[in-house]
Amino acid sequence: MHARKITFITLIIIAGTLILQGCGNLGTGVVLWPPDDSLWEPGDLVTVKDESFLRNTYVVNQPNQRRFKEEVDQWRIRLFRREKDAVAWANDMGEWREVYAECLFQGLPMRSEPSNTASRVYRFREGDLMKVLGREPGPVQVGNLEGFWYQVLAEGGVEGYVFDYYLMVMRVSDGEQEILNARSDDDPVLDNILSSVWRPKSFNDMLADRQIDLSLFRPEYGVFPDPTEKTITLRLPETSITETWTDIVPAGRNRYDFLGTSFRITVNSDSFISVQFSDEGTEHFEAFVRLYRDMTEIIDEEISRREAVLEQLLEQGPVYGSRAYGELAILEDGTFSWSGKSSLISRGIISSSAGNRGSLEFDHFVDPSIADSHEGVLSLRFENGEALRFLYAFEDGGLRLLLVPENVIDERRVRTDQYIDPIRLFFEPLIPSVSEDGVALPDR
Repeated sequence: MHARKITFITLIIIAGTLILQGCGNLGTGVVLWPPDDSLWEPGDLVTVKDESFLRNTYVVNQPNQRRFKEEVDQWRIRLFRREKDAVAWANDMGEWREVYAECLFQGLPMRSEPSNTASRVYRFREGDLMKVLGREPGPVQVGNLEGFWYQVLAEGGVEGYVFDYYLMVMRVSDGEQEILNARSDDDPVLDNILSSVWRPKSFNDMLADRQIDLSLFRPEYGVFPDPTEKTITLRLPETSITETWTDIVPAGRNRYDFLGTSFRITVNSDSFISVQFSDEGTEHFEAFVRLYRDMTEIIDEEISRREAVLEQLLEQGPVYGSRAYGELAILEDGTFSWSGKSSLISRGIISSSAGNRGSLEFDHFVDPSIADSHEGVLSLRFENGEALRFLYAFEDGGLRLLLVPENVIDERRVRTDQYIDPIRLFFEPLIPSVSEDGVALPDR
């Protein structure tokens, strides 16, 4: 059995050799895509002496050297039985002899006919090179794109048609490249994307509600295109990406793919875009807007608002007292001291290890639905990290506080003031008595 197998393989090899050694010519070939460092040029006529079915090659005479032969992949040559047919076909190549194209889009399809509904016969990878054989009349409209259908030859021999919007078509002659399908850069929609800084949509929501969260409303967050460097940077609290694009091409109405990156941007309006991108293998969709106010000015206003709240607490106090909840003192540096709060400790609202000192924070907000009943949210963060948050208001000459449970806070906003077991605190200002000579007496 083993000897029979060897004999069969030997016969195949001998048959292939005999084919290459056959006499006579097979016909005349037109060189479509010569191998690298070949003596041939596209459109050259060659005498095809033999062929190998095993290696899918032709044996052809070298130019002006009939005694020397070269073995070439069959897909690189178009074979004709009659020389006059080869001459006619080579003449038809005309201006396309030295024209190639580079694929600019991963997965670009080659169609069997010049139509986007024709069957797909091949897919190109980004960066693939192809030989252009001709072009259909046009231009034509395919979806929202305008361009030409090119007849092309893929490396390996597959032929078909490719729409050129995702191609760089070029004539290559003497080492020089001439781009044949360069398009106008006049695209006001794309210019709007590239010339703007885009901020998270939540920034606009904060401005509309007049509730600026300074931990999120930061200049480094947004989408930042750089046309000079061809980079696009996206930064969010949990994400930081910078990618470099090779080209920007339409992917539909007011939609653009940044080739070489994971970014696709859809323009919803002059000031609103939707951004699709990939981070660590996961697709994300985020909305961004263009702000019409300076961010530094907005941040300064929010800082001033918080300083004004502190100033009001100082003016109304700065020391507040309650029979049930002790004494709360507000200090000018934005800190506090709170003594006599044992009733809160006994109810498990705060631990005994929290201490009596901490910092004031004004980083939470009141939902508009309950804003008429409360002036804001006052957060007290103790030295051990524990924090209590209160809805507050100045009324009846004192400071009213309503303890806020964590489960009614969403994105730093207190959604409701209706609780199952509300804890209400009321502090009166403790005004120190002053003697006639200006010496402070013990608090009343």
